[in-house]
Amino acid sequence: MEADNWHTNLRLRALSRGGKELENTGQILDGIKLFADVPSADLAVLAKKCEWLAFVPNDIILDREDNTRDVYFLTDGKVRVMNFIGTEHEVTLAEMLTGSHFGELSAIGPRERTARIIAVDKSTVAVMPRETFLEMLMEFPQVSINLLRDLAYVISSMNDRVSLLSKTNPRQRVYIELLRLAVPNPRADGSWIIEPIPHHTDIAGWAGTEQQEVAEAIGKLAREKILERKNRSIIINDRAKIESLSGMS
Repeated sequence: MEADNWHTNLRLRALSRGGKELENTGQILDGIKLFADVPSADLAVLAKKCEWLAFVPNDIILDREDNTRDVYFLTDGKVRVMNFIGTEHEVTLAEMLTGSHFGELSAIGPRERTARIIAVDKSTVAVMPRETFLEMLMEFPQVSINLLRDLAYVISSMNDRVSLLSKTNPRQRVYIELLRLAVPNPRADGSWIIEPIPHHTDIAGWAGTEQQEVAEAIGKLAREKILERKNRSIIINDRAKIESLSGMS
């Protein structure tokens, strides 16, 4: 009865946010990095114990007020981790790709959900009950070690994000995000390129600011010829100048 209630509540919550329930027949967990040392036969058993859900871009997969303890495994797609940290605006803390997992902190300890997880692309997740997840950690010690390694990386990354948010202003963070997105121009003329042009909402999320701030920052750089828009890309002509404005140099 308890398992039935779990499935029902999870299904209703997912459907209310635009999610779609999938059949677990034929679904696999082989691509999940955390399970790299688990035999395929055991993964097949675990897959059948999961609830499988599909989401489209902008669907909320997991939210801060959710009173749940399940663990989510991203078998396909891309998601974004959002929260309010060091700023009045919601901030993008990280993005996760196929093979990632999230929600484990609430499963292994008495901790409420602390972030919002939003689908960036069409995404498929396997939702594993807390009890199944904890039993699996006991059965496969290497998975526990992998989890500790992942958590250490997450803590380090979050510390870096909090430090950045506390030491910079919104305009500086917009510049930092432009630098993060830029790669050397294949034309080898010394410029850098961002392609395709990112949405202002995405830059604002990483910078923890409003879209207007992003537009004004990019507009200022364009007027000063530090960067320019060409077709579907942004060309950075003077990376050193943006580094100076961002406070990174």
